[in-house]
Amino acid sequence: MIKTFMDTAIDSVQTSKKMFVDAVVKHEGLATSLNKFVDAQTAYTKKAVEATLSVGTEVYKTVTDKAFYSEALKTAQDSVSSVLPKKGK
Repeated sequence: MIKTFMDTAIDSVQTSKKMFVDAVVKHEGLATSLNKFVDAQTAYTKKAVEATLSVGTEVYKTVTDKAFYSEALKTAQDSVSSVLPKKGK
C-alpha cells in the first residue's frame, strides 16, 4: 500500500514536469529530450523508493525478532564482563 501511494505521488510530480515541458518548450526535439529525461527520473525514483522500502522491511523484521535482542544482550553482557574485575581475585 505504501509503495502504491509513493508511486502515485511520484507519477503526479513527474506528470506535472512533463506538462510544464509541453507548455513551455516549443521546440519539439528539445521537448522530447526533456520528457525522456523526466521518464528516466521517474524510473530511477521508483527504484530508489522500492529499494528503501525493501531495506526498511528487512530491518523491521530483524529488529522485531526475539533472537536479535537475545544476541544483542549477550554481546553487551560479554562486553561488560570483559572490563569488570573477575570475582574471587
